[in-house]
Formats: sequence, C-alpha cells, structure tokens
Amino acid sequence: MLSPDSRTVAFELIRAPAGYRLDFALLTTYTLDLEALLVLPLSMLARTDGGIEELLANPLRLHQALQNAGDRVHVFVDETGIAIPHKARRMHALLESSVHAVRAPGGGAFHPKVWVARFTAADDEPNDRPPLIRVAVLSRNLTFDHTWDVAVASEASPRGQRRVGASRPLDTFLANLPRMATISIDQDIETRVQKLADDAARTRFPAPDGFEDPIEFHALGLSRRRRSWSPLASGYRTLAIAPFVNNTGLKTLIKSDGTDRILVSRPEELDKLHEGVLAEWSDVFVLSDSTQGEPEDVIADKEKRQDGAAHRPAGLHAKMIAVEHGWDVTWYVGSANLTSAAFAGSNVEMMASITGRKGRKGGFSGHGIDRFLEGFMKLCKQYRREEQKPEDDVVVKARARLEEARDALLNGDLQVTCVSAGDNWSLTLDGEVKRPSNIDISVWPISVVEDQAGPLNLPLRWTLPIARLTAFIAFRLSAPVRDVDDIRMTMRLPATGIPEDRMHHVLSSLIDDPQKFLQFLCLLLGGLDSTVGWARDADQRNESGNWRVGLGGDTLLEDLVRTAARDPGRLKPVRRLIVDLRKTEEGRRIVPHDLFKVWTAVEEALEEVSGS
Repeated sequence: MLSPDSRTVAFELIRAPAGYRLDFALLTTYTLDLEALLVLPLSMLARTDGGIEELLANPLRLHQALQNAGDRVHVFVDETGIAIPHKARRMHALLESSVHAVRAPGGGAFHPKVWVARFTAADDEPNDRPPLIRVAVLSRNLTFDHTWDVAVASEASPRGQRRVGASRPLDTFLANLPRMATISIDQDIETRVQKLADDAARTRFPAPDGFEDPIEFHALGLSRRRRSWSPLASGYRTLAIAPFVNNTGLKTLIKSDGTDRILVSRPEELDKLHEGVLAEWSDVFVLSDSTQGEPEDVIADKEKRQDGAAHRPAGLHAKMIAVEHGWDVTWYVGSANLTSAAFAGSNVEMMASITGRKGRKGGFSGHGIDRFLEGFMKLCKQYRREEQKPEDDVVVKARARLEEARDALLNGDLQVTCVSAGDNWSLTLDGEVKRPSNIDISVWPISVVEDQAGPLNLPLRWTLPIARLTAFIAFRLSAPVRDVDDIRMTMRLPATGIPEDRMHHVLSSLIDDPQKFLQFLCLLLGGLDSTVGWARDADQRNESGNWRVGLGGDTLLEDLVRTAARDPGRLKPVRRLIVDLRKTEEGRRIVPHDLFKVWTAVEEALEEVSGS
C-alpha cells in the first residue's frame, strides 16, 4: 500500500538497477500532470526529497535529465486526462513527442496505470547480459496526488521464444496502445512498443515472496465489443476496496459463494448505493478523517466525471480485491473500480493477480484478508449512512452541457499551425467544433499564462517567441451556474510548421550567457549530486563568469580531461550541447571561441587515445 506521503515511490520504478541502463519505458495513466512528467527523468538520475518546485527550480539540471531520457520514456494518457500545468514553462515543449493521448475503444475511460520498462546492460557491462523487464501495476496516476494507493511490481528477463500464458494479457495490452492513440504514432515508437510487448510476453514475472509464481495479468476493455470481467467467484470470503462503487459493480462481487464480505470505499459513494446492495456486505468501512489529507485526487470513472479534472477529492484511491478460497487467497490489484464501467468493458483497465496461502484466522503465517486488515483497519472507521440531498436539476443539466462541450472538443478537428512572423512566430488554432449553448470556452497555449486566454472563436492567433511554440493547448469550459466547477484540460493537437530547431531555442533561452553555460557544464561533468553544492555557493563566485576558474577550483581543461579518463561517456551530452549551441551566432556567444578551443583540445586527445 502506498501512503499519501510516498509520492516518490512510483518514480523509483524506472530507475535502472546496478549494471543496467534504461532502454525504453512505457507508462499509462488516466490523468497526467506534466510537472510530474518533467520531474520523472530527473528521478532516474538523482534522488531527492524535495518537492516539485525544488526539482524544477534549476531548469538546466532538468533539461539535461530530459536529454538523457531522450525518447526512452513514453506516456499514454486518456484524451481528457492531461491537466493544465500550474506554471507556463517553455520546457513543456520537450514532452510533446513523449505524450500520446488515447481513446478507449469501448467508449469509456482509458484508465490503466501500468509501467513497463526494459533495462539493458550498461556501457561498461558485458553485452551478452540479457535485458531486464520490469512491470508495475498501480492504482496511482502520474500526478502528485495525496492519496492512499496500491501497487505490485516485478522484474525478470525474457526466456526463449515461448510466450508465458500469465503474461499474454500484458502483451496484448501493450501491442494495442498505438492503435488507441488519437494522433498517429511514429513508426519507430510503434516498433519499440511492439518489441517491449514481445519481451513482456516471454517473461515470467515472479510474484512477491510467499505467493505462487507467476503474476497473472488481466487486461479489460481492449476492443469495441465489450466483454464483462469479474474476479474469482468461487470464494467464501471477499474483501473489496475502491474509491468508486456502484450497484452493478458490487452485484458482480456478491455472486461469490460466501456471505462474509467486507467493503471499503468513500462515504459519498456509499451514500448513493441502494440499501439492499449494502445489506449484502457484512462490514462496510471508510477511511478515518485523520487519513484524508488534501483534496488532490481526480475522479476516475467516466461515468463519474461530471465536473472533469477540476474537482479532486482526497483520501482512498487504492483498488484491490481479495478472495479467500480453500486454503488460498487471491489478490487483485490495479486500476479497476467496483463499477459497471470497469467490469463491463467500457473502460480500459489493467489488473494483476497473485495467489498464496491464506494462513490461520487471526494468525500471521499467511497472506489472507485477516493479516492485511490487522494493519489497515487502523486507518478505517465504520461507515454510517447519510441521506443525500437530490442535486438541483439546473446543476445536473449544466454539467451535462459541459461534458457535451468537452466531447465536442475531443471530436473536433482542431489543429495548430505555426508561421514565422519576423522576430517572432504566429501560432494559430483553427478547425471546427460544435458545442452546446450557454458554455464558455477559453483557450491558450500552455507555454503562456492563462491571462492570455481567448474565447474559442476560431481561428485564434498568438504571437510568440520560437521557444514558446507548442502543440499543447489548454481549455477551460465554464457554465454560468453556481456549484458547477469548470472543466479544465490540456489537449496535444496535431501541429504543423513548428521549426526543427525549436528545442535549440528552448535550450538557448535557458542557457543564455557563458555563466549559465558553465553552471550547466558543471552539472554535466560533476553529476547531479555535485550540482546542489555548486549552486548553493554560486552567488559567492565571480559574477563575471570567468570560465577559466575551473570546476572545484581546478582549470576547466583539467576537469574535462579528468572526466574523459574516468567516465568518457559523460562527455557525450557535453559534445551534443556544444555542437547545438555553436550552430548559431547567439550560441557562439554563449560558448566563446576560447572555451571552444579547450573543448576541441580534449576531443583531439580522446581521438588519439581511441586511435591507439
């Protein structure tokens, strides 16, 4: 179980183990915080206990992390699930090629939270070392939510050409992702996804200690033809935990043989259920008030998304089911809520199941429901029903119009076009959108502040510097009705005319003088850990940016030579950075000729060593 304070745990899932490097990672999520995705590559390179602002305070450090990650990390997210960033950062443009909006074929939500990564041998390791495939099935989205979640993770190497039956649903899920994308996936990326799917299919993922191998995967909602799914129905005791429930979903679990059923959910969801459905459960609990935290979670099922991503209740977000049968217990962990959308196939979901010995009642020798409840019940209290006031019909209709307007945006043919306009560029949003009346829609590129938003009267144009061109467009949908929250979302739209050297300009805008270049060079040579102390003392250094004052008090040449001798691979991003900057007159100002001569001398020395 992941507590609300363990938000960095998920980031550890794609950190390469000793002797390996990350080759490719594929992440799926229902909601996406672009700030979290910016931080993710950094978490691969350096451990930090700081929050988002601390990690993003030094864009130079983050840019190098993103360069190192390159195109190795790709995220597939529900088309409605990209949140509007809290701050307008030029660096969000670096994420465009890595974020893929998808649409569930069954008409529901794309709701799985699955991380799959391939690690290959590090440069200094034998090439015959087999790749390592790591998979994690979570209930947590790629956000900074303060919620109680759950995850199961495992890793192993593919063996032979035979496909593992328990892993086939994972293979099928991964292979189907490119076909769900709303914008065509590049062939190279699709090939890498298919390769990862093939590797996963040939991997037998070991279960946690005390459970039978291997982990079994259950992929739901992958086709337009909806197929119902339910966990094991032959048990005599059931524990079900989910933030969202409805009568149909719970009736699926009530079909099991036993009458000993324990349910944990959110009180506002339980209040909506028929009393007869709740009467089928022996005990019903909710999290205690002391565990709730801040309201930062996002409503999950499409049938529940009446107010979009703006409303974020806190507390329970874990989804898990345990069924005791005979001497054993089977646990299901993943993304599926206890709803008809999850079980009937309209949502795309992923669950993982593990089976082990139940153990004696009240004992600790097994992995049964009692052992889990021994600790978990300290977080819970008995549910007490509260009567719900019926919602005002005006509010209900306003929310329906907002959803209709959101769907019109998703089904429209909006596109971005960029054209050079002198020293700046013109970014134009155009297309056709049919939307209901009495809904206001504001729109703006996420690279600028919301104050620059305009009403959706197409075409819309913004004059921007090249570093702020983006295919990420933010939308705010509002209804003039009290108690109806806005729908706020970001769409990655098809874009034409964005110049190939935009990323160079983004980099140049962050490293815009020799002093900042030296700071970045220090990072590249010394590593992320050394940058913290270097940056702390930066204001005590000579503000003139005398590059001849070397890193750590030595000459820059000595630092370059030392790095070349000990870890020549670290000079690769230095070479890439200098070559990129020297392409333009502005870049040649940032990397002056004398400094370039030092670099050239090191390059020549490396060539002589490699040649000998």
